[in-house]
Amino acid sequence: MRVNGHKLGTVTNFQYISVITSDEGSQPEVPFRIVQTTTALARLKAIWKDSNITPGYKIKLMRSLDMSIFLYACEIWTLTTELDRRIRALDMRCYRRILKISYLCHLSNDECVLESKV
Repeated sequence: MRVNGHKLGTVTNFQYISVITSDEGSQPEVPFRIVQTTTALARLKAIWKDSNITPGYKIKLMRSLDMSIFLYACEIWTLTTELDRRIRALDMRCYRRILKISYLCHLSNDECVLESKV
């Protein structure tokens, strides 16, 4: 393709609405968002440990604060099975931290979802 007589080059990645889009699809972006969300979750540790705040309210906070960080510009992601698995793992990690469910409990994700709805 030529513009004003100049041949346009091909790029392997570019930034669009603060998201890096590459020829690898969303492979680089999703792990970056997972790290940002995990960091934000850790910063709110005092809230997650506060016994005066109900678990329902903590879940609402998590969905509005942490998940908004994770899902920023997700409309341009190209999801694969692997990325979907990682997104579900992040979601369960957030719920487990809020509901104080240890990884040593060996609860399946389905059991954790059932407990969070009670």
